[in-house]
Amino acid sequence: MRVLIAEYKRSLRLARTMRRKIKHVDHKSLKNEEDEKVLSSIISDLVFTIEWLRRGHNPDARRGIDKNGVYITDPSVLDVLPINQQGPSEKDFTQYEKEIVEDALCTLSDREKEIFLLIKVEGITFDYASELLGIKKSTVQTHLKRAEMKIEQRKNESLFLRALCE
Repeated sequence: MRVLIAEYKRSLRLARTMRRKIKHVDHKSLKNEEDEKVLSSIISDLVFTIEWLRRGHNPDARRGIDKNGVYITDPSVLDVLPINQQGPSEKDFTQYEKEIVEDALCTLSDREKEIFLLIKVEGITFDYASELLGIKKSTVQTHLKRAEMKIEQRKNESLFLRALCE
């Protein structure tokens, strides 16, 4: 994902450079004006896409579950929440069940959530996660352990989750 974001950022820099060159032309032709509009549209789309990829949810969403990006989390990875012991496929999860996952993840810091999702969702190793994030392997392990403890604590304290798990 980081490589993809880096490529989009390079494209954004290139598009901005091209637009700057067109803006500084003394005698703009009709073609230059059209090119400037197209480049502005491309830049806008690239900025939006980069933000979406970086945040994990629609940058324009200002409320509700969409703002928290619950739809990018596969509920089946949360083995600490026994939503359905038979292990349904991803298609079988309802919006309600996705809200349960978000409720469990809401107590995590950004770093804990990132590491939890890298390890549990993407299935990468501690070594690779530490390399990606530029931190020590022990730090990754500590953040994951904290995340799991917070999720377990949330599961025990949240009436919303306790009612579901019983």
